[in-house]
Amino acid sequence: MRLVAGWILAVLLCLPDIPGAQAQDVSAVVARLEQRYASVKTVTGSFQQTYRAPGINQSESGTFWLKKPGLMRWEYRQPEEKLFIANEKESYLYVPFDRQVTIQDFNPSDLYGTPLELLLGAGGIHKNFTASWEADIRPKTEKPFLIRLEPRGGESTYSFLVLELDRETCDVRRIVIREKTGNTSEFLLTDMTTNLKIEDGKFQFKIPKGIEVVRLTGE
Repeated sequence: MRLVAGWILAVLLCLPDIPGAQAQDVSAVVARLEQRYASVKTVTGSFQQTYRAPGINQSESGTFWLKKPGLMRWEYRQPEEKLFIANEKESYLYVPFDRQVTIQDFNPSDLYGTPLELLLGAGGIHKNFTASWEADIRPKTEKPFLIRLEPRGGESTYSFLVLELDRETCDVRRIVIREKTGNTSEFLLTDMTTNLKIEDGKFQFKIPKGIEVVRLTGE
């Protein structure tokens, strides 16, 4: 589903016009990022998601909750209410207006190689990605680190990630995902809090009565 492969997620870039950016080593910043999220068990915050494709420029926003190893809850509030939940067995995409829920098998291993894996402190960035300073995409926060991460191997569904980090804390502020088709998904993250206690019940979904249930298989 797009929320797992292309709905989501994070890490680094230094632009030439940011004083002192080139003096920093990409590997050192990646190490700071991994250290920042190594002890993270939960992440919560607000997001603005933008999807761009030929003839399409769609923006949505809401609130999210993540919990290690792979529990997720994304509440879309504008412009349409939607709910995406993933636990260790299944994912649910519920659209109240359509009175429909789509259910698909899900395993935390599905997050392998995604920005969500990084946010939940999986580490191994240099093992899974080639990191370099980003020079094309412009930042949306003040004087960040911007880094391009290109996945090693050819199995990924995207060409590269651009992750925008707070220079002082290495908190992830923005994620840009460039798909192999050339389409772009972007997540601007705000009001983020880590290691807030979240009960597992937050990631359970009770199917409302009278709605259509669509079950997808991996076949």
